Amino acid sequence: MIRFDPHIPLALWLPLAIAAAALLVVYAIRSHDRLTGPRRTIVLGLMTVCLLLPLLLLLNPIWIQRTPPPPGKPLLTVLVDQSASMGTVDGNGLGYSRIDVARHAVKAIQEQLGEKYELRFRAFSETSHSFEPSTIDQLEADGGETNFADSIEKVLGEDRPPGQAVLVLSDGIDTSSANSIALQKTAQRAKALSTPLFVRPLGTQQGVRDLQVSLPQSQQLAFSNQRVPITLRLAHSFPESQKVSVTLKADSETIEERVVNLLPHTPAEETFYVEPDASGLFRYQLSATSIDGEVTDLNNSATVLLRVIDQPVAVLLLEGKPYWDTKFLIRTLANDPSVALTSVVQMAPGRFLQRQLEPAKRAEEESPSESESVDKATSVPRNEWKIHREAPDVLADSEFLAQFQIIILGRNTEAYLNDKTLRQLKSWVSSSEGSLVCFRGSPASQLTQELGALMPIDWDNSGETHTRMSLTDAGQAAQWLPDLSSQLELLPSLALSARPDQVKPLTTVLAEGASTDQAVPLITFRPTGRGRVVVLEGSGMWRWAFLPPEHQSHDEIYATLWRSLVRWLVSHVGLLPHEEVALRTDSITVSSNQTAAATLLLREEQWDKPPVVHLTGGGIDAGRSFAPVSQDANGVYRVNFGKLPPGNYSAQVFRTEDEDAIAETSFDVTANPRERLDVVARPKMLQDLAEQSGASVLEKTDPTEMALELDHVFEEHRQRSRPDRMIRTSAWDRWWVLLGTLGLWGTTWVVRRWASLV
Repeated sequence: MIRFDPHIPLALWLPLAIAAAALLVVYAIRSHDRLTGPRRTIVLGLMTVCLLLPLLLLLNPIWIQRTPPPPGKPLLTVLVDQSASMGTVDGNGLGYSRIDVARHAVKAIQEQLGEKYELRFRAFSETSHSFEPSTIDQLEADGGETNFADSIEKVLGEDRPPGQAVLVLSDGIDTSSANSIALQKTAQRAKALSTPLFVRPLGTQQGVRDLQVSLPQSQQLAFSNQRVPITLRLAHSFPESQKVSVTLKADSETIEERVVNLLPHTPAEETFYVEPDASGLFRYQLSATSIDGEVTDLNNSATVLLRVIDQPVAVLLLEGKPYWDTKFLIRTLANDPSVALTSVVQMAPGRFLQRQLEPAKRAEEESPSESESVDKATSVPRNEWKIHREAPDVLADSEFLAQFQIIILGRNTEAYLNDKTLRQLKSWVSSSEGSLVCFRGSPASQLTQELGALMPIDWDNSGETHTRMSLTDAGQAAQWLPDLSSQLELLPSLALSARPDQVKPLTTVLAEGASTDQAVPLITFRPTGRGRVVVLEGSGMWRWAFLPPEHQSHDEIYATLWRSLVRWLVSHVGLLPHEEVALRTDSITVSSNQTAAATLLLREEQWDKPPVVHLTGGGIDAGRSFAPVSQDANGVYRVNFGKLPPGNYSAQVFRTEDEDAIAETSFDVTANPRERLDVVARPKMLQDLAEQSGASVLEKTDPTEMALELDHVFEEHRQRSRPDRMIRTSAWDRWWVLLGTLGLWGTTWVVRRWASLV
């Protein structure tokens, strides 16, 4: 095929053609007398051709030829998902598993398309590997993870010729750590390589029947001889009621066993109580018996670690006036055997009462006379009281503050807060992992700039309001008040003299109250350095501890709230004052395909170098030692145990080989149950993968029809993405055109000379 691509515009070429024709006519007329007969015809014909040939070359004729297709067969790679979810029996409604449907599809593709395409077969789960179609019946659905992005990337290698195709046979359940963005980039890369990712979704939207055991809190902090509740949650997906036996064990010793009746599709909670009588780390396991027809029992048990300490929590309470709220709070904390309370209350102008109450002694003391001498706050003996005529400078003494884990500020505490004490208080919160609690809203009638910067919220003096408390979703998730959260709205309302106006960044609202226009934050929490600041809004909470007879069933809520809050704040502290080292695992239960790790906390001034962490138990034959890796924070180290086989493991820290462990933790490694439990097919994910790569979803269910459909859509894609290639050759690039032109001109000159015209 010849096309023209003129070197000059047609507007210029046309006058040249007319001029050439006119010259030829003039020449023919003038040579009429000299040329007669055949010579005239030959000469005029040759001269006409000589004039037309340059004009034709100016039009730039181009020869266009189709190139032959590349040799060989097109390449088609079939990816077969062999993760555990593919073992689900729901394929085609005929009792086939999903892997059975994939096997039939592979056989049909080999039979129908083996002559036309170069076929490659690969199976994938955590990674991918090739297999022969003759061994397809030996392919089992036993993979512990499904990694689409990595498996497809390995198929899109650099040695792969462009314009080929991939077929993915899967249920679309991606259980790897790769996110959707990584998979999207893989599909876009496939499109750039002209490699469509055709998909055939397998499976249905039907889930499995399973019993799941879980714990709201897998790590708890308690005190010696404290009765500790352990709440267990049970959920199942069976359509009928079930009866299971639940067992609580400490190591291998059974503590309690009970039978639980489970209603259809209704979660249930069971609370067990333990009361350790010594300090240390206690491991409890709760397990439920399997139900007939359950897909797996890997999630029928849960482990909780209870860290028991025998040192009381040191609490400092500062109050500006003797309010009822203060009296009931002091009484509540004083009756808690796990709290060592120091309180300072301004009884009147120039009269401050300081009391220090140890857990072992809770007798109410008579008020001392004002004639008592005034000493420093830090010199007050244990279990005694003291009268001060001026505000004691307790917040300015860093050594005195270092003994407390919690400082509680009441209302009108301006007498204790000056520039010096505020700087010291801020340093204590930021560096010592302490908790500053404002238990009746703003601690001062007028907040200074430095004090206001510590608070998690700002206040608006818009008049007194009343509201009732309820936990937010964040408060429920924090599990700081798990047993009584549903009863808070039944208690008397709280009075707010200054309304919380603005929640600052990084602040978490744990509880809120209803208002006419919006929710009012009542309990807020904000990290500050290594510590935290907590604000409890509202006066009148003392009425929760002094309820009328019709509400006596809720009489313990007030004390439980404060006990839970104290334990929740202390449990978030890395090192308690009496500890020099602590070892905390990231999770009590990890999967065998996840990396187990822990955090080591040290008081670096007591260690020349970080100690080695020893790991024993589980599926390792001998103990292993791990060197901690320092983090940015001082005294914080990470210990990476890597991926471990299933089993129970114990990690310990020793000062010397001959001594007992000075810190320890425990965790369980289980086989990954997600592939067995999360079996609801994801056809939408596969559809997005196909569309983003420029392919489509195969609709046929019959294996033979599906193979023919694949052939059809792949051929259409090749027609669209690989048009015929053409070779364009200009007349100027043909040697014989130049040679023929010169030869024609020479022949014309010879003929004219022969005719005596030259």
